[in-house]
Amino acid sequence: MALLNKLGDFAKNIGDKASDAIDTKKLNNKINAEKAAVAECMRKIGEVYYKRHQDGAADDPEVAELYAAADGHNKTIEETQAEIAHIQEQAQEAAQAAPAPATAPAPSDDGLICSTCNAKNPAGTKFCAECGAKLESPAPADRSCPQCGAKVSAAGKFCGECGYKFEN
Repeated sequence: MALLNKLGDFAKNIGDKASDAIDTKKLNNKINAEKAAVAECMRKIGEVYYKRHQDGAADDPEVAELYAAADGHNKTIEETQAEIAHIQEQAQEAAQAAPAPATAPAPSDDGLICSTCNAKNPAGTKFCAECGAKLESPAPADRSCPQCGAKVSAAGKFCGECGYKFEN
């Protein structure tokens, strides 16, 4: 069950990153469209000044409207760039806040420490009382056979050297 949860979290994380990339691409496209609109305004400003030059007359209200339109497009570009920076900051914060990969829980004097949320759990507990993650007891240490002194796995019922039966 924990594996499925981890896979689900991993898929969600990938989906979030893909969504962020799509959002960023859309916002970059918006910036490019606004830049093109600014360029068009600048072209029109140039045409207006060129015509003024040709006609010998000045038409300030026309130029003022183009300046206002260009300023509006530049403001939209700045807002969109700020939105991209915000999305990137959130992605960085999420990456830094992601929990470390699960490892075997550490034993404590009172039981086990959950590797997912670091909560203390009573000895013999199989699942974390705080987050529900499965707790696995650390492997017991090897022991010595009282009859021949050979090292025997703590889980072993008999000594591999002399056949001594351990009382478990």
